[in-house]
Amino acid sequence: MTTSRRTWLRGGLGLGLGALCLPSLLPRGARAQAEAPVRRLLVVMTEHGAVYPRWRMRPGDPSEDADWEAPLSPLAEAEFSEILRPLHRHRARLSILDGLGNAVGMTTALNEHKEGHATALTGTQAVELENGPAHAQGPSIDQIVAAAIAEPGQIGSLQVSHGSWPYSYDPGGKTLPYIYEPAELYTRLFPDGEAPLSSDAAAIRARQSAVVELARAQFSAVAPRLGADDRLKVEQHRDLLRALELQLEALSQKPCEVPDPPGAAAPWEDPAWYDQRTQLFTTLTALALSCDLTRVGLLALWGLRNEQVGAPPGDIHNDFAHAVSSDPVAAQVMANFGRYHANDVAKLLDVLEDIPSAGGTLLDDTLVVWSSELGTPEHQLHRLPVVLAGGTGYFDKPGRYIHWRQTNVVPGLLGDELQGPPHNRLLVSIARAMGVERDAVGLTSVPLKNGAKLDCTGELDRLR
Repeated sequence: MTTSRRTWLRGGLGLGLGALCLPSLLPRGARAQAEAPVRRLLVVMTEHGAVYPRWRMRPGDPSEDADWEAPLSPLAEAEFSEILRPLHRHRARLSILDGLGNAVGMTTALNEHKEGHATALTGTQAVELENGPAHAQGPSIDQIVAAAIAEPGQIGSLQVSHGSWPYSYDPGGKTLPYIYEPAELYTRLFPDGEAPLSSDAAAIRARQSAVVELARAQFSAVAPRLGADDRLKVEQHRDLLRALELQLEALSQKPCEVPDPPGAAAPWEDPAWYDQRTQLFTTLTALALSCDLTRVGLLALWGLRNEQVGAPPGDIHNDFAHAVSSDPVAAQVMANFGRYHANDVAKLLDVLEDIPSAGGTLLDDTLVVWSSELGTPEHQLHRLPVVLAGGTGYFDKPGRYIHWRQTNVVPGLLGDELQGPPHNRLLVSIARAMGVERDAVGLTSVPLKNGAKLDCTGELDRLR
């Protein structure tokens, strides 16, 4: 059942657009005369890759052994693949990328889920931890972009999830925490709630700023008496305190009228747990982008249940994802899994398309990237499922299905894979689309089976 975009925004949540004073209420398609559109990046990550035969599209029956592309606009809904069909209404805004590989993930012998989470947005090798997910060896693309486009006082980036392993990593490759609860996300964005500050709350806010300023002054006074290494640490901490001070000031000024809080979230036992959280996370993240509280966000969707994907009793990961090539029931379950998430992404695009912004709509001003930590549910790292949407002007020609042939035999410690271009080049393309001039994200090369090196630098061809 399709939910309309306005129902998705309102839905009894007290978060409708009528509650907002949006920063750029312009007619659809209008361009602001006084200001250039603000660049924004929103990454959506889902798990288990995709059942490739149910994800891929072959309009006109082109060759598997050639690079090719096809326009999406002429395609009827029935011509979209089973998994991607919910995105059909946004086809003119999409770039569907077929054939990229996570070659970097082949260079370690970790569990591929760990490798995928650590490498998907960093392009670096995963570093094993004794328990839990892996670390990376450098920053994720969302953090690279946030460092370049965030303004003083803004939230640098939002990382939001139902409960996924991490995808966002700081410059040292350490995992960045998620916001897991809708109420926590609301408080992060609107720390004073929906009502005017009480006198007590105003006093607390003033004390917070005063305490931060005092601590910053103390660090400045101590720094000249320290050695070079210690002074650098103190100065970095002082700068972090200044950033916190600016953020407190900016959030208290409320660039938007504050919506009502979302209310109690459904508990895990409730069948509505996943859908309600997805709706709340989507709406609040869209508001944060629209109000310019942040310009970078990551949504890691997790927690679909058997009944939502038509699965019989069993574990979605171990009993179905791992058996897609041998069990038709498992293949259908995981195709349903992918289509469910495609519908989540389609509804997110509806929300962004419904909010006016300087470039026309918030979708015009926001590059949305949807991908996964794996290529396939059976842990292959080739043919990563990637869909780009929105971001008018960031890439030259949206509305295309782009296919790369598989020509690179990448040796892995657990077996070899035939892959197309390395996904590092997509990360470079995203960085440059956001105005970050760099030639590499993560590793610059990966060894091939024939002894040559696979170049991982530069932009991905045919995007712009």
